Amino acid sequence: MIIDEVTITVEAGAGGNGCLSFRREKYVPRGGPDGGEGGRGGDIFLEARTDVHTLVDFIYQPLFRARHGEHGKGKNKHGKDSEPVVVRVPVGTLVFDPEKNLIVDMNEDGMKFLIAKGGRGGRGNTTFATSTQQAPRLAERGEPGEIKTIRLELKLLADVGIVGFPNAGKSTLLSRITRAHPKIADYPFTTLEPQLGVVQLSGGRSFVVADVPGLIEGASQGKGLGVRFLKHLERTKLLLHLVELASVERFTEIEKRIRVINRELRQHSAKFQKTPQLIVLTKMDAVPSSKYESWARRLEKKGQPVLTISSVTGQGLNSLMESVWKLLSQIRAEAAAQPVKAKEVVYQAKPRFEIQKRDDGFHVAGPEIKKWVAMTHFESRDALERFQKILQRMGVIKELRKQGAREGDTVFCEGQELTYEPDILDNGHGK
Repeated sequence: MIIDEVTITVEAGAGGNGCLSFRREKYVPRGGPDGGEGGRGGDIFLEARTDVHTLVDFIYQPLFRARHGEHGKGKNKHGKDSEPVVVRVPVGTLVFDPEKNLIVDMNEDGMKFLIAKGGRGGRGNTTFATSTQQAPRLAERGEPGEIKTIRLELKLLADVGIVGFPNAGKSTLLSRITRAHPKIADYPFTTLEPQLGVVQLSGGRSFVVADVPGLIEGASQGKGLGVRFLKHLERTKLLLHLVELASVERFTEIEKRIRVINRELRQHSAKFQKTPQLIVLTKMDAVPSSKYESWARRLEKKGQPVLTISSVTGQGLNSLMESVWKLLSQIRAEAAAQPVKAKEVVYQAKPRFEIQKRDDGFHVAGPEIKKWVAMTHFESRDALERFQKILQRMGVIKELRKQGAREGDTVFCEGQELTYEPDILDNGHGK
């Protein structure tokens, strides 16, 4: 069973803590600070692979975590960086954020994308030593890694898609032109999930064909099975529209079936209006040649390219495959000739923080604030003074004054409770 939509969570590793240490050795006066830096937390990458065909594994493993970086140690020993985690997904996987915005399209074999960035390691007190502060009692905690919930949606990559009513002969055709082994039987909805196959032609030519469950009238409103899998045909460059002849008595029935399928395709996605089609009349061995030949001519007079085949006997299959290759070559050449338009990216500056005045005090929030709160040892006076300087550089202190903050007011920085003072934000360890 193919699984083509899942939601997973990825948690990159946090950086290791920096070390607060001083060199203490016999006969070594003024050893000074020697705290090493923490290691970097592990990143999480997505990698597109052709040997992965479904998202079913993510149902049993919806959470991926990378390791944290090692903490720094004394004697200027830096913590070890953690190895990245690589999550393998099928080629053709779309990645969305919780707001349904597309993050990345994993549409090439071997493509890698950094989905969650590991936190950098905290700096040890050696880093903070200066000519005026030669014995800093200050070290950073490791930066938290990114945590994201993402939705993966698989859309198969195929050059050619096969559509038609149930029992139009789609699965039989796929089994004859490729090495795929779809289920074939004489009852509706034999195909219950998408099937892929590779057509091999002479001269090293090849293309990928996709077959989805048969469509019926009302499929775009949820009837039948095919509508759920139509998204797998959205990437195709050409559609083979199969119409079986065995149960057709009049030409008007052929026209009606073509209209119904095309209407369902258009209602599912406007993309199908621009997708070229090749009408394929199947099961020609079941009707007299005079009938299907005249029906094919009438369709061609209306501007529709038509071929007639029998998948059972193999008649017409070679001509069909060569016609498909010719059309694909034309489509690819036209696409290559089109000038590539550079995508215009509009960058909008995001506020670095926001302050809300509530009954219990002032609440300061923002990704940057959250990062510095996580990396600060608030039990250290030196670290608390450094945190205030960071807030001053960001403009937080100025904005608090503007909103009426007074000495003794409570300030919550991403949940960390502090006290507003003229010279320092105190959390109970100051004066």
